[in-house]
Amino acid sequence: MNILIAPDSFKGSLSAEAVGKAAAVGVKKVMDSAEVVIVPMADGGEGSIDALRPFLQKEVAVGVEGPSGSPVETSYGVIEFEGRYTALVECARSTGLTLVDDEERHPYQLTSYGLGEQIKDAVERGYRDIIVSLGGSATTDGGTGMLRALGYTFIDFDGKPIRQGENPLGNIRSIDDSGRLSDLDDCRITIASDVTNPFFGIDGAAHVYGPQKGATPEHVMELDEGLKDLAAIVEAKYGVDLQEIPGAGAAGGLGGALAGVLGAQMKPGFDIIAELTGLEGKIKDADVVLTGEGSLDAQSAHGKVPVSVGVMAKRFDKPVIAMAGKVDPTDFRPAIDAVYSIQRCPVSLEEAVDGEAASTNITFTVENIMRTIILSPL
Repeated sequence: MNILIAPDSFKGSLSAEAVGKAAAVGVKKVMDSAEVVIVPMADGGEGSIDALRPFLQKEVAVGVEGPSGSPVETSYGVIEFEGRYTALVECARSTGLTLVDDEERHPYQLTSYGLGEQIKDAVERGYRDIIVSLGGSATTDGGTGMLRALGYTFIDFDGKPIRQGENPLGNIRSIDDSGRLSDLDDCRITIASDVTNPFFGIDGAAHVYGPQKGATPEHVMELDEGLKDLAAIVEAKYGVDLQEIPGAGAAGGLGGALAGVLGAQMKPGFDIIAELTGLEGKIKDADVVLTGEGSLDAQSAHGKVPVSVGVMAKRFDKPVIAMAGKVDPTDFRPAIDAVYSIQRCPVSLEEAVDGEAASTNITFTVENIMRTIILSPL
């Protein structure tokens, strides 16, 4: 029997690769002769580089300015794709919420400058194909920090450049791109994202994601107005309506800055990772597909890994079984045939996300899934 294990990470607990390895142990406990293939997956957010680690040519170390201005030592990946070396830049590694302590989460003091530094480093090293995975950002700056690092200057209402190190939303009168990194003209930038939020408005970057990044209700309203003003400035200068770009609100508006100002192409993150890993071909060869993520809930149907894996697998009539640390009573069919929580008894969140415990629970759950399959062959 051929078993494909294609999970997302269990956020805050285990990487996708670690989830896959724990699940493989469960398979082998029951069916040692099974052919097990592990394909760590991601949806374009945090963990994308880790998911693609088996396919990376190398990682490039780079020091950047973190969201709060503190130095961050990070890296981006390099992968061979369509015959070209492509830089894979992960927003969360330079601009991620996990890089900011709770007491530092003030929306006007956090910027996406570090992401721009990652992109700049890749461009200056000669990479002309760049994939930017969005997700897990700490910022709601409309991508202004990233653009600054690439040579853009934002001018305030007194005609002066707005200083680096602060979120300028609400204080921008115009954009000066005379210092823009010229090599960007030769670059093909692709955005890997799993959200479709607009740039501003009730479903936009500030309203939906601002509060988790430290924004008060008052901040949310101010930031939303700032994003609306920035969109008007971008449209006047570049002729691009950011509000018409699905996913422009991703990562605090980084999607809009990348697509609307830098001309990046927006693609579902899962689709990009699936293409890079050759997931479809591996599904064709499988008898059973196992997948999962930390929480299977209503959001899982919107581009998240388990349902996306299930949709792809059902094109080839493959049975799909998912597991998660938490499972909401949501109907995931027809993409997923069965879902299982890995929890064996009531536990605290701290206990649930403990890596060692989660690994043990995944192995136990998959072992029992396999025993059920043997008793009732699919």
